[in-house]
Amino acid sequence: MTGPIARTIEDDELADWLYVPRTAMLGAPPDEETVERMRERVQLDRCVAAFDGSPDGRPVGSAGSFHAPVAVPGGRVDAGAVTAVGVLPTHRRQGHLSRMMQLQLADIAERDEPIAILVAAEYPIYGRFGYGPATDAAGVRIDTSAPDLWVDPPTGRIELVDDNVAFTKALVDVYARVWSTIPGHLEYEDWRWPVQTGEVEGTFGSSEERRSRTKVVWRDAAGEVGGVAAYTVKDEWQDNRPQGELRCEHLVTATAEAERELVRYMSEVDWTARVVLQLRPVDEPVALWLRDGRRAVIIDRSDHCWIRVLDVAAALTARRYAADGRLVLEIDDPMGFANGRYALEGGPDGALCTPTDDDPDLVLDVKALGSAYLGGHTWHRLAAGGWVSEARAGALERASTMFTSPRAPWCALTF
Repeated sequence: MTGPIARTIEDDELADWLYVPRTAMLGAPPDEETVERMRERVQLDRCVAAFDGSPDGRPVGSAGSFHAPVAVPGGRVDAGAVTAVGVLPTHRRQGHLSRMMQLQLADIAERDEPIAILVAAEYPIYGRFGYGPATDAAGVRIDTSAPDLWVDPPTGRIELVDDNVAFTKALVDVYARVWSTIPGHLEYEDWRWPVQTGEVEGTFGSSEERRSRTKVVWRDAAGEVGGVAAYTVKDEWQDNRPQGELRCEHLVTATAEAERELVRYMSEVDWTARVVLQLRPVDEPVALWLRDGRRAVIIDRSDHCWIRVLDVAAALTARRYAADGRLVLEIDDPMGFANGRYALEGGPDGALCTPTDDDPDLVLDVKALGSAYLGGHTWHRLAAGGWVSEARAGALERASTMFTSPRAPWCALTF
């Protein structure tokens, strides 16, 4: 027997590796078909496993990643998108996650991916490894029980789509037009989209449920698809009156007009009294389209994507800044990847970040840089939380102005 270790897996270990996150996330063990599908989709050299040294040699922890460019203000940056992280309930609190995170982050850094990004199942886990909450997401609940909700008249036309292949194509086409303009969005691997729509079988969740969602597209006056939506309706009646709830799982649009018209359509579906839009940006404009904006309420706002900066110079050079300025950041990274002092000179037209010996303007933990990176959290807020210290007067104001994003960073899918 050997001691506990973390390493990448071999092909014949994939089924046991996949068993770990499914069990940790309260799912059923994978069947042979699921394992074979995953064999075609994952890179084994990006699948990290923890082993406790037991004679059976089976993994007790899992952590995967895939390459994904991420949109940042004014540009994009290569990232290691982290997924399938889990430790068996029999092996928690034994250091397995720490070993996997150290190995995985080193691997992502070696691949010249300046940041790692993930969706945290639980808030307290990933700050220990240098991740900071970078984007928030929320739901929007709309009371549609009153008539004459909308300020403006309808435009374009809505079409029902009962062909999952056609819907997937429309979804991919719309997303491809806009993802790089919205900070926090990822360019996903091709196989993920037909899984999202139920066109092909997935690994987690019910593919039948995805297939059975009602799917619609909106076309503008020229006939071009500008947005897509997929939803389900929970039928409910009270006092012999319909009180159903429509829940929209996917809403991807190229324009605000397309979003407005798809939301309008869903608000007018018969036998419903509420619409819930899931996983939306925190600056969602729905309330501004209604005669009574209080009928649209932000719900379930919480952290969504977390970012871990590994290569400070490359990450900060990749994005653009709202105002010209110079900052010297002194970063504390106990894991060593981002530790040091860096000079950032940037503005709307470009940026350059390099190591420096100059006196710092701001002193911070690496997780604070992840939180500020996309503009989702102001430097003033991070300083109030004790994550950043101002070493030179005026630096917080300058940093907050430079890092501001014109729209709230947001990620349309959980991965």
